[in-house]
Amino acid sequence: MDAAIGCFRRRGFHQATMQEICAEAGISAGALYRYFASKAEIIAAIAEDHRGEGDTAFLRAAEQEGLIPALCLAARNFLQKFADGDGALIADIIAEALRDDVLSASLRATDVRSVKLFAQAIETAQARREIDVTLDPEEAAETLYAAIEGIGLRRAFLRDTDTDEAVAQFCSLAERYLSSRP
Repeated sequence: MDAAIGCFRRRGFHQATMQEICAEAGISAGALYRYFASKAEIIAAIAEDHRGEGDTAFLRAAEQEGLIPALCLAARNFLQKFADGDGALIADIIAEALRDDVLSASLRATDVRSVKLFAQAIETAQARREIDVTLDPEEAAETLYAAIEGIGLRRAFLRDTDTDEAVAQFCSLAERYLSSRP
């Protein structure tokens, strides 16, 4: 998967070939196809792996530090990818998911799990009266994910890769959005 990421970063999702991925990984095409039938399956596996790591860090932070710091950590983990030069790759993957049903289904399944974790953390924070109790947890989780992704894509488009600034922008939005209303 690391070899595929390197190829995708250099050439983009569509331009990178399975042969280039094999050469980068130092494996035969047969070995690669034993694990992945397509580039879409590789991307799905990469996304699932990265989301799993991010979800674990989010849950740990939510338990130890609270919801807002955990959300800010999740934002930092995602937004750092743009600073690392993956903005175009992320945009490619999103665009390809709109066209490729296999990739879309896999990415949606991964996304649903992550959004549910956000929603559960929101419910916990609401039970503690730390945030607005009138918000629908699932709608709030979807909104916050959209904000993180939107900030990342917008800043990539503007070629602004200042992760600290992007995280501050998201954290400010999240605090205001989730704040208890009088």
